[in-house]
Amino acid sequence: MSKKTILCCDRCGSRNYVVPAGNAEPTTRLTVKKFCKHCNAHTVHKQTV
Repeated sequence: MSKKTILCCDRCGSRNYVVPAGNAEPTTRLTVKKFCKHCNAHTVHKQTV
């Protein structure tokens, strides 16, 4: 079973994306600009804890 990382929208807080966990150092959080279907815009998505 592979580990997964959940990304949530920084603006509305909805959890939109699931990506495979490839972060070797858990102290840094993944930050990506992706499309949020709830905000209907490209927003910053951060890795949830």
